[in-house]
Amino acid sequence: MPKPSHVASIVLFLLSFSYTYAIPGLVILTVTVTVPGPGLLPTPPKTSPTIPPSYAPDRVFQNTILAVTNKYRWDHNATALTWNLTLESSSRRWARQCRWAHSTSGENLAMGYANVTTPVQAWGDERALFNFNRHSFTHETGHFSQLVWKGTRTVGCARFYCGDYADRGKDDDAYGWYVVCQYFPVGNIIGGKFFEENVQAKVSGVAGKTESQVYEVWALGVMLLAALVAAFGVG
Repeated sequence: MPKPSHVASIVLFLLSFSYTYAIPGLVILTVTVTVPGPGLLPTPPKTSPTIPPSYAPDRVFQNTILAVTNKYRWDHNATALTWNLTLESSSRRWARQCRWAHSTSGENLAMGYANVTTPVQAWGDERALFNFNRHSFTHETGHFSQLVWKGTRTVGCARFYCGDYADRGKDDDAYGWYVVCQYFPVGNIIGGKFFEENVQAKVSGVAGKTESQVYEVWALGVMLLAALVAAFGVG
């Protein structure tokens, strides 16, 4: 799991959840997983929840999510996602509640990351744990399989600053920057050959490498823009 770029005093968490449509012959699965990041729980920072730190303007946030997401999708032979405003609105409504729980299926959550790039990278880098010989859902790889699910076509995400760790009212309250991404059509469908068909091994060869490099350059440019915006306090 990638580490945050500069906020060493925030512990990272991911949450993954999935349930499928009720299709005959399929197993309907509901899973909630909390995966703590590496390292010990540090002392949370003391910042004012009324003046949240800069994260990214809307356009930079959207473009960065798409760039990093689609880089992983290219790597695994899935078409690029487009932005879904309805899902964005739904994600925003949920993020503003600062509840560390899922609102729906087809959703990835993260909190405690200092920039837009690292939550998506953390989800995507779960591929190191995915068994491409078995092609099945696991608790440790649910973010990754949703991220690269071939049947998914659109994504909409939102972020909201939920205040300091010390200000949480309950243990299941989110804190820091809370990122919610919802996908449609939803992935992680259990049964049949859904996983085999929708979560493919990393593309190898010249063609796959070329496609991957295109998105690497795009993602790098978007991330650089986000860094410049954050450095100059715009947004």
